[in-house]
Amino acid sequence: MRRTLLVGDVHGCARELDDLLDLVRFDPSLDRLVLVGDLVARGPDSRGVVERVMELRGEFVRGNHDEKVLHWWRIARKRGPSKADAMVPLSERHRAVVEALSDAHFERLAAAPLVLPMPEHALTVVHAGVDPRCAPEESPEDILLTVRSIDDGGEPTRKLLPSPWAKAWRGPTQLVFGHDARRNLQLEAFATGLDTGCCYGRQLTALLLDAGEALPIDVEARRAKLVQVQARQAWCPTGTGDGPE
Repeated sequence: MRRTLLVGDVHGCARELDDLLDLVRFDPSLDRLVLVGDLVARGPDSRGVVERVMELRGEFVRGNHDEKVLHWWRIARKRGPSKADAMVPLSERHRAVVEALSDAHFERLAAAPLVLPMPEHALTVVHAGVDPRCAPEESPEDILLTVRSIDDGGEPTRKLLPSPWAKAWRGPTQLVFGHDARRNLQLEAFATGLDTGCCYGRQLTALLLDAGEALPIDVEARRAKLVQVQARQAWCPTGTGDGPE
């Protein structure tokens, strides 16, 4: 295995994912693809993203949008789509995802972990973040999927507040995460946020590491490992980040 490509939130932007793979000359026979979650929703081709990741034997952690459509699918599989519709209201964008994905796609999403340790690169991947008071594996699921900030009482929250959780995380593990596109690229002492809002018309960002290379602790050295492609267009409005999805 020659290199590892760690990719920020793709959100259904299949063509931009292809652009990124082309940019780094990704070789599936040698290279490793790892995504920080939210493969689906918002962009135009969620099915294409999941299929491409499956084709390339990519790895990823589950994101909150992945979990949203999985929640619907789990109920639909057991009790039928109408019951799932009643129990899990879907936005138009999430409805498009559940209609586009097959059971095989859902099963691949469901198999993804919430925490992915990568000791060969001295880092751990999560989707949104952690409770800075405990290890990633000890953080509750809702924190791993949705956290953005630390409130005035020191509690982790999904709200977009002045204090990002990543700044409060003191390691020693280096964390790579996504989810928080409104803050754009985040390079903190022990955390790297890769969601740069591709679905909003900005960029798709990744870290490219050589085989066995530890993620640099130095911020500028880490910045030198970044690769980006421009979004082909804005696929959805940015929003506030405080909505139910």
